[in-house]
Amino acid sequence: MKQSIELKILNVSDTPVAYSFTSGSICLFITDSIGVEMPMGQRSVPLPEHSVYLFYDQNRSFDLAFTATQKTPLFIIRLSIDTLHSVISHGTDELNFSQAAIFEKEQYHHFQPASTTIKRCIHEMAENPNNMLLKEAKKFAILDDYFNTSNRKTAYQCPFLNQKENVTKVRDAKEFLIKDLNNAPTIKELAKEVALNEHNLKTGFKEIYGKTIHSFLKDYKMSKARELILKREFQIAEIADQLGYTNVSHFIEAFKNKYGVTPKKFEMSISQ
Repeated sequence: MKQSIELKILNVSDTPVAYSFTSGSICLFITDSIGVEMPMGQRSVPLPEHSVYLFYDQNRSFDLAFTATQKTPLFIIRLSIDTLHSVISHGTDELNFSQAAIFEKEQYHHFQPASTTIKRCIHEMAENPNNMLLKEAKKFAILDDYFNTSNRKTAYQCPFLNQKENVTKVRDAKEFLIKDLNNAPTIKELAKEVALNEHNLKTGFKEIYGKTIHSFLKDYKMSKARELILKREFQIAEIADQLGYTNVSHFIEAFKNKYGVTPKKFEMSISQ
């Protein structure tokens, strides 16, 4: 599925400029050298100059109207949670804590000053309004800068993840978890293997990988199942056994829930 990241540049002045926020979206509202007012319901949210306002609402959509004392651009980047996960994680299965915090809330918002990188990006876009390639590059640069925890010092950072040893242990736990899918360890065994208590292991795992240990293992097995079917070297029952399913019907059900077809139908589709 194509990942959609929308970039809009609104020219805001004392006449209200409309913008529709869609539920389930993440929006970054980025101001230039002049602040902007964002009326929302019965209140008004001031967006100071050179600031970034992150807003996410899982359930509600809004019609917004922006005003400013002088004409000024307002840069808006909108994307979905799934797109954030796909794009910012750069093809890995790890999420930083700032991203994980968004995943776990129905509504999330956060102000912070625009970094030097973001200021430079919006300045270049303002100077080259018709350069679409430049805009495409700069929106990714802004997202990468904003969601990179090494550059962010916010109140939402997780103390657990600030301890490098703990992060290493959780990553070791992931490797141990997927080492032998036919005989995957229990959480208790996993915690003992990496010398973490179960609570810290489960908390840290969710914060780093964005999923519970159980969900992560289930998704990993399904991804591995798909890979093995594509190789066409094993029977469906053999694949189920390799992945630790003692009951083939349970494997078939899990595969269908994940991909919408049974393993056999998936295998037949690639043979055509």
